[in-house]
Amino acid sequence: MANKILLSLSLIILFGGCQKASDKDRFITDNKIKSDSITIGAIHTLTSKVLNEEREIIISLPVDYEKSKSSYPVLYLTDGFQNIEHVRGSVELLTRTGHIPPLIIVGIKSVDRVRDFTYSQSESQPKSGGAEKFLSFIESELIPYINTNYRANGFNVLEGHSLGGLFAASTLMQNPDLFQAFIIMSPALWWNKEKLTQKAESFFTNHPNLEKKLFFGIGKDESTEDFGMRKELNNFIDVVKENKPKNLLYSHKEFENEGHMSSTLLSNYYGLRYVFSDLKYSDEFIANYSDEVFLKKEDELIAKYGASAKRTGESYYNLGAAIYQRNIAGAITVFKRSVEVYPNDINLITTLAQLYESNSEIVNAINTYEYAIEVSGKNKYGKEESYQKEIDRLKSNSLQQK
Repeated sequence: MANKILLSLSLIILFGGCQKASDKDRFITDNKIKSDSITIGAIHTLTSKVLNEEREIIISLPVDYEKSKSSYPVLYLTDGFQNIEHVRGSVELLTRTGHIPPLIIVGIKSVDRVRDFTYSQSESQPKSGGAEKFLSFIESELIPYINTNYRANGFNVLEGHSLGGLFAASTLMQNPDLFQAFIIMSPALWWNKEKLTQKAESFFTNHPNLEKKLFFGIGKDESTEDFGMRKELNNFIDVVKENKPKNLLYSHKEFENEGHMSSTLLSNYYGLRYVFSDLKYSDEFIANYSDEVFLKKEDELIAKYGASAKRTGESYYNLGAAIYQRNIAGAITVFKRSVEVYPNDINLITTLAQLYESNSEIVNAINTYEYAIEVSGKNKYGKEESYQKEIDRLKSNSLQQK
């Protein structure tokens, strides 16, 4: 029975969804960005009093947004129109597989990057230094609009690349309470002779209780280790290491064979995985498993990231498999949760049925196999006959025992 229970995983989750537009007095919502007839998001035009101009944004909602009542974290994306397609694709993949919770993506169209993404003015760039006003637009106009019109749960992530990465790192220091996490990609830390890095030591020293997650990503082809953007990022990372607040978490990755523009795909992917890496179970938790703590952690996950948040199927499976021999009732609790969040995963359902049988819960085992028949038929897995045989066997054994 143990060998039957420890099956390999094959996650089969199918999603569909649509987008919602609102507040037509302030926004133009007729335009759509589409890829192969799949809606990426709705374009809105915001008249900003702070910036004294119209700014386009694109809002991409989770695929289950219309069907659910959940609230969601929000990813604010600078250079949003340039990056929305690959970001949306990575978010969909990572959400479907349980590596991250579903996200609302808000992409901001770039108008004048030098002006909007730099907090300090450069003598060679007279229009630079407008980032404080751009941040005010985000804080006082954009975020309130999203919070009012969409089910945002207050967990905000800021992502930026190049000058946008400089803006993200600068925003951490300028307004540390506005975002809970930052994905900083190939940041232009050379700006004004690395002025931001020079300010970083005092910032981190003066914020000993800072609790954030920071991800730094860059391509190895962007420069050498000793000169250029990799070197400048390493200089900043050194300051973080030496002055890190105890609750600050960060990760720094360099990507082989990737340049300044191509590295954004991997930086976004690994950045999202790092920001939401608390979805993984720690070795200590597995070693000291209890149902009470497990269910509490699931409740905490939902409270932090929304009712649609879940862990990977592999995480639930590996946890259940790790504790099965010493705590079969606990393994059942884990697999019940896994089936709740992956209702079409036939292997998780089958394993739950086998666990029930192993624990002499025959009625529950039969009910679970009956559910497996429904799932197999709905998804055309072709396993209905084999599951019916398991049901017949269990019923026959029960009659013989009576």
